[in-house]
Amino acid sequence: MALFTIPEQLFDWRAPLSDQNLRACSSAAVFKRAEIYAATGAVQPTHLSFLEDNAVICFEASVVGTQRYKTQVEVREDLFIEGECDCPNASDGYFCKHQVALTLVLRGLLGGDTADAAAQTEKKLAAAAKRAQTQSRHGADLLAFLQSQSAEVLAQRLWQWAEQDRGLKTELKAWAAQAAAGSKPKALNTAISELLKNSKSFLGRRDASLYAQRAAKVLDMLRPWLAQDPAALQALCEHALKRLFKVAEVADDSNGSIGDLMQDLFALLIQALAAAPPEAKWFDRWEALCEADPWGLADETALMRAAGSAVQARWLQCTRQRWLDWLEKQPASPKPGRDGLRDMLTGDAAAYQRWRERRSLRQRYLAALAFQQDPQALLEAMRSSAEEAQEYSELVACCEKLSKFREALQAAQAAVKQFPDERVCKDDLLRCYERDGWDEEALALRRERLEDRPSAANYAELLEAAVRAGRPLESYRAELFDWAKAREEAAPPGLALASPLKAPGPVGRLVSTRIEWLLSEQRHSEALALVQAPNRCDIALLQALALQLPAPLHPDAVRLLLRVFETVMPREQTPYRESLRLAHAALQRMPRLQALQWLAYLKATYKARRNFIAGLPASIEP
Repeated sequence: MALFTIPEQLFDWRAPLSDQNLRACSSAAVFKRAEIYAATGAVQPTHLSFLEDNAVICFEASVVGTQRYKTQVEVREDLFIEGECDCPNASDGYFCKHQVALTLVLRGLLGGDTADAAAQTEKKLAAAAKRAQTQSRHGADLLAFLQSQSAEVLAQRLWQWAEQDRGLKTELKAWAAQAAAGSKPKALNTAISELLKNSKSFLGRRDASLYAQRAAKVLDMLRPWLAQDPAALQALCEHALKRLFKVAEVADDSNGSIGDLMQDLFALLIQALAAAPPEAKWFDRWEALCEADPWGLADETALMRAAGSAVQARWLQCTRQRWLDWLEKQPASPKPGRDGLRDMLTGDAAAYQRWRERRSLRQRYLAALAFQQDPQALLEAMRSSAEEAQEYSELVACCEKLSKFREALQAAQAAVKQFPDERVCKDDLLRCYERDGWDEEALALRRERLEDRPSAANYAELLEAAVRAGRPLESYRAELFDWAKAREEAAPPGLALASPLKAPGPVGRLVSTRIEWLLSEQRHSEALALVQAPNRCDIALLQALALQLPAPLHPDAVRLLLRVFETVMPREQTPYRESLRLAHAALQRMPRLQALQWLAYLKATYKARRNFIAGLPASIEP
């Protein structure tokens, strides 16, 4: 087990990590199984960290169950514990046995009791050993039976199965073709075609995975040819890729299995090219392969680097000429930008096809120039051909990489002028302004960004920009708060939620923006005054404010937490993690008598919600 450093000052973790609490978080049966996992070394810790001034413990591990699961738990100073796991049970919202096992190991690391499941462990290990012996014996018996059969009987039985299983029959055909091919590349093409054949009009995600699993055997057929005849291997890889491309056109490869096989074949092709660089005319074969590729996964630059100088020269010549030919045919090409592309996708198919063709030819031409290591030619080509926001952004990045900062600024300014609403262009221009000391211009862009999205991060960055531009910090800060207040007052008021005692009615303004800013500056008293009724605030910010209030303001924190609880609880379902977190935080900050009264209220009001009640503390300690 890995060694971890435990801080000397740590909150009292014993209550949330007790057996009683872990049984309440899961169940008695889950806890019993978790003890076995923890005691048998199934938990393999990977990371232990302490956050928020040691108020939170985060523990991660790999837990070996029916398979290996990534598991983590988080224990907080407010006595709340939660976790995540990629097992099926946890995906349904339950605190699974893997999380409980991880928590038991954590308890041992912190100096508490370790999992004691000696009897169960011994029984489980004995049962596992017995099952392994039985399976081994049965396997040996079956193998002995097969070895006792004649080749004729085995062949007949195998053929009967193949008649009923199309995939098995395809593999047998590929096997036979490969055996007949021997050292003949043309004959091996037949074996590749058989192995990569697809008999279905469409492959769903599961079928695509099964197909890729079978088709991956083509790699074992091809790899020996790297040493035997790399030039022949090039043609064999091309043939396999073309067959795979046809399947890809009718497959749902959302899990990437067919794409991974394509990448492996491209990698093998690169090895073959490096081992036996072809003549320049091979580039024509590569062009045909690109034409057939439906996904464009190949790294053309890597292929050209491996193919040698003759092919590289042809590549540079052809990509340049094709780009110039396209420009000559399309002298007034549209300048769609991102919005124009979206319009093309939903409207003009011909325009969309033109856009795709231009994009492919331009990218290949620029990649060839970059390979040629002529930065000035590359910049000039990028500058003269830039038509879309992203292309201008790539030009700016290229200028910066070459330390041509004046050209980068000019390109960024041109981009914003042409695409005033594109975020990527404004980001580039802001970066150039701040790097080059254009403080007033940077301040204007930062202000525009804040007014578009008044987050705490944008607020902090704007204040820093104001200082660089020579603005008095406090007066500029007051100006921003006045702007935020005016924005709130201009917004339409919300409505209070209906209750049994009164009908809905107007309520105060939504002050979330100012609260978020105040919290980022740790101005808790100002934030507390601002969230008082009738003003409204995002519940996440209310909760954050409540948890940050110091001990003298715990009564105010309790009132805020109860407001949040009353909003969250009605809409939450088992396992009630957020509601329980709020309840524990509120109880921790209440005087004992108030805590006892509210705990009794919760147990009476929500007695039908058993998982919620089970997560509450049994009593309030003096």
